[in-house]
Amino acid sequence: MRAEILAFGTEILMGETQDTNSAHIAARLPALGVELHTVTVMADEVDEMVATLHRGMARSDVIICTGGLGPTKDDITREAIAEAFGETIEIDPELVADLKRMFQGRGQEMPESNIKQATRIPSVTILPNPRGSAPGWWAEKNGTIIIAMPGVPSEMVVMWEEQAAPRLKERSQGTVILSRTFKTIGLGEALVGEQVGSLFGQENPYLGIYARQDGIHLRIISKAPTDQEARALMEPMAAEIVSTLGPAIWGVDDETPEERVGTLLKQKGLTMAAMESCTGGLLASVVTDVPGSSAYFKGSLVTYATEVKSIAGVDADLIKKHGVVSKEVSEAMAEAVRDGLNADVGIGITGVAGPGPQDDIPAGTVYVGVATKGITQSTEMRFPPDRPLVKRRAVVQALLLVYRMLLETPR
Repeated sequence: MRAEILAFGTEILMGETQDTNSAHIAARLPALGVELHTVTVMADEVDEMVATLHRGMARSDVIICTGGLGPTKDDITREAIAEAFGETIEIDPELVADLKRMFQGRGQEMPESNIKQATRIPSVTILPNPRGSAPGWWAEKNGTIIIAMPGVPSEMVVMWEEQAAPRLKERSQGTVILSRTFKTIGLGEALVGEQVGSLFGQENPYLGIYARQDGIHLRIISKAPTDQEARALMEPMAAEIVSTLGPAIWGVDDETPEERVGTLLKQKGLTMAAMESCTGGLLASVVTDVPGSSAYFKGSLVTYATEVKSIAGVDADLIKKHGVVSKEVSEAMAEAVRDGLNADVGIGITGVAGPGPQDDIPAGTVYVGVATKGITQSTEMRFPPDRPLVKRRAVVQALLLVYRMLLETPR
């Protein structure tokens, strides 16, 4: 089954929002036996949208659309699909009633403009939206399926996982495509490539290597008529990777550093706290995105100003001697927050997020200290001088440093 993705939204082309929906869908299509061949980002212009839908209907079995299902005049995905199918949009009284009940549940009256979200064409099956007011469309005609989902990622993901993906799985026939990703830490791309070099060059299963902000990734892709056969093809290569790289593998597939750290902390019965400067509380935000993190995360002190670090327990003379952006201060921050919040593991992050230097220290310089009972370590990192990038990568690397230290903790 061939598929393409159409991401509708002028705001994406203007750089106001990022198209994370296409990446989410693309990563999950292989497991459904669906081969993606095109991703297109388009402005909200109905003529262009209809023309693109017609091209897609001539070359693809499935067209997956995101965006343009809102209640405003520029939300025209429904209109474009209706025109492409040659059908007329009509108001569905049941959808109107559903929308009114949703607004009543929020203590609001439904605005008149939301009526356009309660419409459909004859070829459409409605995909419920438990997170918002925009129902999705599963439109099917002349052998082509068009799936339309909201552009809001939190709504799209739920609709995809609960509604669209299971339907596609039922329709998919022929080749099953599976993938598995191993995420490594502490080894460069060249070294990882050398250690598993004998596995490259095969067509099925195929092995790819990629440098990411959380380490070097190895991705296996296997194809077969059935899920069982595809897994059987993959397993020998996966076993060889695990045997060769061993402790360097910190995660698999969609696992994140914060999830892996949380799992290890719970397994070892340990708690963690942080003192953040240049990351401004981002580490705490990321860690607490994991359900159940209250079992092991004590909290984070955002000591953005230098004097606040001293108030939080960092020796002022140490800061004066080594500078606020230094490995010594990152270690002192980690020890101070570990003791101050009575945690087993403390993290200290200090650096220059940019865009300019600070006290002759280049933008992108970050020090992370991690303190456990009896052991304190730190690392220096240099990132491109892009403020949001520096903050994100510093958090990832801090968590991976904690992960390495936790593996060495006997408890």
